Amino acid sequence: MFLTKIDLAPERRLARKYLGSPQAMHAVVMGATGGNIGDGPGRVLWRVDRGTTTALYILSPLEPDCSQLVAEVGAAGTQARTLDYSPFLASLDAGQLWAFRLTANPSYSASRGPGVRGQRYGHVTVEQQRQWLIERTPRLGFELMPVDHVDDEGSDGAVMVVHRERPVFNRRRSEGEGRDRVTINRTVYEGVLRITDPESLRRALIAGIGRSKAYGCGLMTLARVRQD
Repeated sequence: MFLTKIDLAPERRLARKYLGSPQAMHAVVMGATGGNIGDGPGRVLWRVDRGTTTALYILSPLEPDCSQLVAEVGAAGTQARTLDYSPFLASLDAGQLWAFRLTANPSYSASRGPGVRGQRYGHVTVEQQRQWLIERTPRLGFELMPVDHVDDEGSDGAVMVVHRERPVFNRRRSEGEGRDRVTINRTVYEGVLRITDPESLRRALIAGIGRSKAYGCGLMTLARVRQD
């Protein structure tokens, strides 16, 4: 697996196009990575982080060729930075503490009767979105640790919801002509975790968490916990 970071220039025309459409960004990411590998160790995941700078993260089974992406939307004077993710994944062990950042699409399925596929809905309140992640942590291989920052809306002392947005876009139907209107409850989480099951966490990092992985959701990244 390979993890790539590209600093983007949001003022560029193509950058605005890709950032404004998860469908368009999905297409260019697939072009850079060669698409999902059916028999490979994982799938392609991507995420856009916005702050003082805007960065695109890509996790892919094969080392990507991001030269065209950088030429089209990269910040001036920057290059794609790609690292082999496998040694990091292998180093994860029970008891380790890591700060994490996750962009996900928290959702649930409502029953429509016996034998009928449930209707999928997005969680829309901060508390619903927070509980969605909290309930999944045991099978994802970690537990949430207390964090110092607590606010009235986005944190319960274990996980923070730091950003929420609802991108709406048109998706081409796979079975033929026409398009579907798609809405994603894209939610950005931050917090500190303690690893309880390294193998389960490795699977979650590689496979992604939740739905809408093709559209910028599911990728969790880890960083060393800052020591103040």
